[in-house]
Amino acid sequence: MEKVKVAKLKGGEVLAKPILLDMGTVLICENTELKMDYIEKLAQLGVDYVYIKEKEIEQREVEQEEKSTIEEQVRQEYSEKVKDLLERHIHNNNEHIGELGAVATSIFDEVIEQKEVLDCVIEIHERSADLYEHSVSTCVLSVLTALKLGITPNVAKEIAIGSLLHDIGMRYIDVNSVDVELEDMSAYEAAEYKKHPVYGYSALEKEGWVSNTAKSLIISHHECIDGTGYPLHSRNNDEVRQILAVCDTFDSMICGIGHKRRKVHEAIEYIRYYAGTKYNKKVCDIFLEFIFLYPNGTRVLLNDGRVAKVMKQNKTLKERPVVCIEKTKEIVDMMKVRNIFIEKII
Repeated sequence: MEKVKVAKLKGGEVLAKPILLDMGTVLICENTELKMDYIEKLAQLGVDYVYIKEKEIEQREVEQEEKSTIEEQVRQEYSEKVKDLLERHIHNNNEHIGELGAVATSIFDEVIEQKEVLDCVIEIHERSADLYEHSVSTCVLSVLTALKLGITPNVAKEIAIGSLLHDIGMRYIDVNSVDVELEDMSAYEAAEYKKHPVYGYSALEKEGWVSNTAKSLIISHHECIDGTGYPLHSRNNDEVRQILAVCDTFDSMICGIGHKRRKVHEAIEYIRYYAGTKYNKKVCDIFLEFIFLYPNGTRVLLNDGRVAKVMKQNKTLKERPVVCIEKTKEIVDMMKVRNIFIEKII
């Protein structure tokens, strides 16, 4: 069971202990499901806390876990549309490619319509190397980062278009880039792979509906601030272009496109490690603010040797989530139990 503030009750919780009046009279019996009128009455009587059955808490956490994030919602909604349009785009056949501009605008609108977008923290899960899902996911992450950086909506919309189209050049190369690092490719494969930003830029260079900002994102999304990127080896420290560079790198690692597939925390550590050297530090800091370190459902080893599953996030301290101990089903809020911490993901 868990002690819960009455002010935080949502209705539907089941009491683990009876609620007693001052004289010992039972006000509400154990095992009673708390309805909203009960909760209002408790507040009126000045009851601050109640004890809720653990399994009810766990179920609520599971329901929270199953809720899809804005990134997941948009990716699921638009990936098939992007796939259909890109697969019709073969060797500069741009008859339908302009429709992707409308898709990018729709994604932008979906993100910006979320009232809590500037305060949101999202969780990303590892997934398969699907180029179309990657394009949509990178678009969502780029728009979120742009908005959190305070970039104007008009420019953020151009970022949405550029990030959705950033890998269109992958349609022009025949290189296996799934779950493989660039350094592990043959010299020929690596050289071909590095051409995809150029192919993408060339395919859209004369398209008037694609802004110069979006085109610059496509050609430069693998450029780094230290000049080690490609294909231009420019020292790209511009915030707008670095937004896509950071978001694309992170999401590519998660799904394994041009990288060995990594766990979320490994991709986070990569971005954190190279903040200020390969990537613009301000962009990295903003990006890392809204990505959860341990996504819901992650199995972790605690410092006391127990194995647990992450059930819920603490937005104010992402490294200290709420976990459920596998053996005992005990719920541990690591914001409240400060001597417990996560040793590693298992």
